[in-house]
Amino acid sequence: MAEPAHGDKRNEESDEEIVRVRLTQDFINVEFDFRAPSDIDLQALIRLFQQLFYTNAPQMDLTTVADYVINLSQNNGIGTVVKVDDMEQIHDPYAVASAVTIGEPGAAPAADLLRNYLVKHLTGSASGRPLLELLQGASANKPLLWFLHERMVNLPAQLFPPLLTMLYEEYEEGRQEVSPPAPAPTHMLVFSRAFSLDAVEEETGLAGARKRRAPTHAQGDAQSSRGKAAAQKQTPKLGDGLGSFHPEDEILAEFATHRFLFRFPPQPDAADSYEAPIFARIFALPYDKVPAAIERIRTEWPVP
Repeated sequence: MAEPAHGDKRNEESDEEIVRVRLTQDFINVEFDFRAPSDIDLQALIRLFQQLFYTNAPQMDLTTVADYVINLSQNNGIGTVVKVDDMEQIHDPYAVASAVTIGEPGAAPAADLLRNYLVKHLTGSASGRPLLELLQGASANKPLLWFLHERMVNLPAQLFPPLLTMLYEEYEEGRQEVSPPAPAPTHMLVFSRAFSLDAVEEETGLAGARKRRAPTHAQGDAQSSRGKAAAQKQTPKLGDGLGSFHPEDEILAEFATHRFLFRFPPQPDAADSYEAPIFARIFALPYDKVPAAIERIRTEWPVP
């Protein structure tokens, strides 16, 4: 892969690398910086991946995954973290986007870890068999690209289009700069979380029910929705009865040839706290459809 200079991405003269979001009618602007992951981000990346893998996270070596993201950025110029622009202090990343290639010879430990994680959940499921076969068929000539992305709940959707765009362009640049060019992936894998809308609506009808306090890594805002109106705003288009933490899932699913859904184990106190069930969604998009998916998403959430 190529090794371009990869520092502060907002200096690369692209209008996509700073996103300003108007938070209130008083015009409070938040400026987000898109930067290359670095060693200082390690613990924050681990926390983001703990949010992504939810109750499966304690059984996973997420330090290996976070190290991989940092090394891929430093050695190959691939990957981005999003921080709030503040000259007075260093903030942890609020979002991350990276790429894990599955099927390459001598795959990185992180690639094996993520592949084995999916295989474990797909094995024995009739609905998961097509995706399992896709994973098992991954090779040097037919690799898969895992788009590894997570962000803090309630960050604006406008952050997602530049994250996916930069990741795709960086990956393609690296793939094309070797001779001969590395084989293109057959599919891009997307792993995301969703929550039960039925449980949210049931929770809102429980007078005086105790709401689960939002954890420090912000996993709880969506599943402990503020009421039925909030749930209705996230009415699913996927036909699985679930609400999306990331609204772009609805568009990515339109391009997917493979889908799979499984429920995460509940938190130990889920029943007492009326926590909505949390699910994992997996999509596989043909890689040659990724540019079209990016264009759709950019149209839906244009950068302000």
